[in-house]
Amino acid sequence: MSADSSATPTAAVAPLPERAAIAILGAMILLILALTAVLVQTTWADPASAIEAPPIESDHLARR
Repeated sequence: MSADSSATPTAAVAPLPERAAIAILGAMILLILALTAVLVQTTWADPASAIEAPPIESDHLARR
C-alpha cells in the first residue's frame, strides 16, 4: 500500500468573504446589545423603592 497524496481527496476550505464576516460580526454585536438591554430592563429596580425599608411585623419580634 503506497501513501499517494493524490489518491486521498483533500477538502480545500475557502476563506470567508469579507462582507459575510462583517455581517456575522455585526449580527453578533447587535445580539449582545439586545440581550444586555433585556437583562438591564428586567432587573432594573426603582431607586425610590430600594430606599424604603420592608415592613416589620411585631409578632415575629415578640416571639423571639
